[in-house]
Amino acid sequence: MELSKILQFIIYDPFRKIIAIIFAFGLWFFVSLDGIYQQTKKVGIVYTNVAESLVITDSISHLEATLRGRGSALFSTWAAPPKVRCDCTGKRPGTYEIPVGSLSISMPFNNITVNHSSPLITITIDTIVEQEIAVSVPLRGTLKQGYSVNDIIIKDTIMVTGPRDLLQTMEAVLTETLDVKNRSMSFSKIIRLAPVSPLIHVSQPAVEAEILVDTTIERRFTNIPLKLIFTPYQRVTSEKISLDTLLIKGPRSRMNLLNKGDITVRITLTQLSTGEYELPATIILPDYITPVYSSPKRFSIKIF
Repeated sequence: MELSKILQFIIYDPFRKIIAIIFAFGLWFFVSLDGIYQQTKKVGIVYTNVAESLVITDSISHLEATLRGRGSALFSTWAAPPKVRCDCTGKRPGTYEIPVGSLSISMPFNNITVNHSSPLITITIDTIVEQEIAVSVPLRGTLKQGYSVNDIIIKDTIMVTGPRDLLQTMEAVLTETLDVKNRSMSFSKIIRLAPVSPLIHVSQPAVEAEILVDTTIERRFTNIPLKLIFTPYQRVTSEKISLDTLLIKGPRSRMNLLNKGDITVRITLTQLSTGEYELPATIILPDYITPVYSSPKRFSIKIF
């Protein structure tokens, strides 16, 4: 019986019922806007007045804050989100801890109180510099048997612009990977540069590269001195002082010019404590030359 009454209420003159519901909701909404509420939200940070010769390299983009005020005022923050402004006038390169209370925040209404979850924000500013940088081309695939890459010549000059500290640690920019599978002759190709940090601007999006291919030969070297790297506080002895045999392969023109002095065999011991070790050596060779075989594989070393 109750169900039929409800259905009858809805079915009978439904337009009037909808108007009544909308009116009731509007009345509730109007009354609620006059109440006091609080909400927690992320407020965006805008950094202003950064000198043209400087760039912010480390910062936060949002700050969590609790907003308290009338419902009508808080509702306005949905349509016009507040922004925290950090004025960087007069800032030099360096790291700064800035009290959140000193930042200005734009609000649609003045009767909103703001409490921040963090008392400080940290920003790092660096000088913008420009420099020429090398280009490195990663390769994929294998040339035809008996052939090796002899050199990769980049025909364009690439300039990068960005933070000084970041560029000082940047040795090269990479291109997209180049497939050399089954090639046996030198060739040229336009290759796009791989994406870099958004803080860095590269002078052009692609480079022309010439890949030089040569026939492969092998060479054998013997008695290559072993270089041990250790601290002044370590006393070290090694059962052997040289690599007995090293077989390498690479492009003919490079291999013909290679001397024993161009090969480095070393073991780094600086992070090791006192004791006896059986350690492999690191073999460092010029570009495009790779090891085939070496003996011994490990060295007996004692640290006092």
